[in-house]
Amino acid sequence: MYEDFKLNDLVYTTLPSLNDPDGQTHCLLRSPAINTILSNPHFPQRPTPPPDVCFRIRPSHHGLGMFATRDLVMGDHILTERPLTVTPTVIPMPHFAQSLEAKGIKDDPREHAILDKWENAYLRPCFERLNSEQQADFLDLANAHTEDGSGPILGVIRTNGFEVAGVVDPEPNTGGDPSADRLFDIPSFSFQLRATRSIKSGDEIFVSYCNVLEPASSRQAYLASYGIRCACTSCLPPTTLSDARRLALRASIDAIDDNFDIWLADPLLADDYTIKISLRWIGIIQQEELEASDAYRHHLHAIMRAYVALGDLEGAVKYGRILGLWALGQSGSQDMLKKMQDPEYHQGRPDWKMRVCMDHDEDMDT
Repeated sequence: MYEDFKLNDLVYTTLPSLNDPDGQTHCLLRSPAINTILSNPHFPQRPTPPPDVCFRIRPSHHGLGMFATRDLVMGDHILTERPLTVTPTVIPMPHFAQSLEAKGIKDDPREHAILDKWENAYLRPCFERLNSEQQADFLDLANAHTEDGSGPILGVIRTNGFEVAGVVDPEPNTGGDPSADRLFDIPSFSFQLRATRSIKSGDEIFVSYCNVLEPASSRQAYLASYGIRCACTSCLPPTTLSDARRLALRASIDAIDDNFDIWLADPLLADDYTIKISLRWIGIIQQEELEASDAYRHHLHAIMRAYVALGDLEGAVKYGRILGLWALGQSGSQDMLKKMQDPEYHQGRPDWKMRVCMDHDEDMDT
């Protein structure tokens, strides 16, 4: 039976306990991170599986890929899985680096020595806590870091690892037009994968490793560290139009509040003034398949807020529901979806019928 043990300020541990029926994750974490996990009032919970198996793994242009076996819609639950390991990608070793420099070891040899120490002194003990089948599965994963001094364990982690927000310091293939997103649930200590847009049966499922609103050159430069060259339509040349659209989408987010305030203050503007603006941007988002982006969330919220200000309950609930499904795809929680589908929520907002009231006030002034 494994026991926790410390190496400097890092702790090797197994979460949840070894007798958990849903399996365990072998971890190398700092004590504060472990305390955060254990202090969660809902930890440990059993992972919630999806209602059915809606994908299969088969060869793709990118190696192995995940393909939908039925039509999926935004928010659909695709997969829940506990990770084999949770570790930092790397930690600073200033004293070790200084000792190497004192010996005249600099530049690439120094970096390779640091990576070797991280591999063998820190990561290997965590890897050896896996059983033989798990070790074989781990080492069978893709490794895009065979030429940069990373050992086999670190190389696999750097190639396949996802950030576990709130646990360590900051798999389907990657794409510049992702169709799914992953989230880590601390109470069940598991990842969920959910659809962020409609996916047709037979389509490959993609997630994004990078900021999808950045230009193609920036995305490709970031993905190069994973040994990936994205071949989605937005990343293949010419990218001028797609890059311009993404730059404009980023700017459009900043303009939403100003457009809304102008609309509220000017009764001569059409009732659907801000709605049409955001619908135009949503059309571009859908063309670029960027429904997973924050731009989609902001424009959905802008439309919902406009319908609320108009006192149009049907429109507010319609776009509130889409916003709730977006949140479900990002967080795995149905709380926002339930709230956004509730007519009383919209009618209870302070901006309910605000546009109607302001029009009435203007008429009284004249």
